Amino acid sequence: MQRKQLLKLGLAGALVFAAAAHAKPQLSVDAAGGVDLSKYTTYSWVKTSPPPGYNSVRYQRALSNINTRMAAKGYRHAEPADFMLALTVGKRQKVDLDAWNRYGYRDAYTRTEGEVALDAFDAKTKKALWHAKITDIINPSKPDPARADAALTKLLERFPSK
Repeated sequence: MQRKQLLKLGLAGALVFAAAAHAKPQLSVDAAGGVDLSKYTTYSWVKTSPPPGYNSVRYQRALSNINTRMAAKGYRHAEPADFMLALTVGKRQKVDLDAWNRYGYRDAYTRTEGEVALDAFDAKTKKALWHAKITDIINPSKPDPARADAALTKLLERFPSK
């Protein structure tokens, strides 16, 4: 009887792990009320150096990618600028606990989530105009640049066009 329960637990764990591995990125977007970003024409970066420990080449590639997409939306990278962009990247470990039976057996699943956030601020007033964050499950030992690019594309699709 116990072997059958262990087999069920193993199968359930494998299903949860497979679902997490193929989960879609989670995107959230927020904009300041009453702000019309189409009235802004130029932007610049708050900073262009990566966070400590982050791949600087990958970070610069992300900035370049965003610059290309912003130009396609009608914005121009220039100094001085109407608004400032800030790119934040990072990763964190998440632990999920699942109760599997009436005896209180718990199993822990650890996953690594990567997060990319893009914020826009008015260059003169420094007030926040727009924020978007995308969170995705990543494999830290085997980064997938194509998946990261797809996540960034999805995030920038929500940035208002001119």
